[in-house]
Amino acid sequence: MNKKMKKLPISAIVLLLTLVLLLLGAIYLQNKVESDSKNPFTLEFNGGRDDSKYLSVELISTKSWINNEGTEDENIGAQYDGLITNEYASDIEDWELVIIMPSEGVLDSSWNGEYVLDGNRITLKPDENTKLIPAGESKPFGFIMISEELMNFSKFVFTGYRQTTYTQYALFWVLVVAAGLWIVGFLTYLIVSIRIRAYERRCENDAKIITQTMKTFAGMIDAKDPYTKGHSARVSLYAQEIGRRMGMKKEEVRNLGYIGLMHDCGKIGVPDNVLTKPSKLSPEERKVIEEHTTRGGSVLENFTAIEGIRDGALYHHERYDGQGYPKGLKGADIPLCARIICVVDAYDAMNSDRCYRPRLPREKIVKELDDNAGTQFDPDVVVHMISMIRDGFCDESS
Repeated sequence: MNKKMKKLPISAIVLLLTLVLLLLGAIYLQNKVESDSKNPFTLEFNGGRDDSKYLSVELISTKSWINNEGTEDENIGAQYDGLITNEYASDIEDWELVIIMPSEGVLDSSWNGEYVLDGNRITLKPDENTKLIPAGESKPFGFIMISEELMNFSKFVFTGYRQTTYTQYALFWVLVVAAGLWIVGFLTYLIVSIRIRAYERRCENDAKIITQTMKTFAGMIDAKDPYTKGHSARVSLYAQEIGRRMGMKKEEVRNLGYIGLMHDCGKIGVPDNVLTKPSKLSPEERKVIEEHTTRGGSVLENFTAIEGIRDGALYHHERYDGQGYPKGLKGADIPLCARIICVVDAYDAMNSDRCYRPRLPREKIVKELDDNAGTQFDPDVVVHMISMIRDGFCDESS
């Protein structure tokens, strides 16, 4: 995986997860609709209506007569008219009705379907006109039966297929509402993301302007001494790398870069003849050099937009043992940014040709850093500086 890929924000992850849940819900609903449409349902009636109260079957005698009255073959003929009422929200098709007779009889004629008599059971299969019972409607059926007595039908077994639709399920409406909320959330996320990206571009442009301005100013300072050309830019780069290795936040690392660029801004007031003097400095000249820290602190006193930028200029020559200048701060009393600049500033000085000496060998630089850890330098910072030297980071960045 590309290390440069940005992590998805939590809001995007939530949107993706809810979209997956919506899709899973839609798939489940589709399967449920198809399953309910393909699988028949069976209802048993006692009294003409099923327990759900959504389907009813009525079958009553509407007329009757006596055949062969007064003879041994006397029987009763009757017309029975029935009605199947569908009160479900979906249509019913390809149905079949089994009528349980209270006693045996002979089926004389029938209508609206095919009737098969088997003992005390009549099986009714509808014709083309009655095989579909729309939701909220009824379909009639009937027959004429010859029997010893008038019959009272109340037991039925009904089998059929419901033509289900998505809107009949509560889950459908839940998904509709959830999808609407998801769309609103997605549009909100999109709008906010666009605005954030526009803001980030403005910030990046502002940061670019600030960096270029500081690099220009740092270049002017470094140009006072041909031996220190690029010094501030390298200090900035090394300081940022130490910040990253110490686990600092992105903004803190960026600020370290700015601090590194401006740490020597006080040298703008140091005379060139002192700054580039190849021989040993007099006490007065040494004092002028050391004053670049307080002068830098004064220059950056009102620069509060970047946290620590004044501290870096003012305290980067403080020593961890308290023997530095300008205030003789010790240990953790020295701001961390200044402790970092102190180490990288010393490294770059040792690794560069100066008017009074050539650059030092790498192993000698490592030994100087290690020997002065805990006295001149913060040991927690030195360990990262040495690591950067050992793993070649400084060679690649020189």
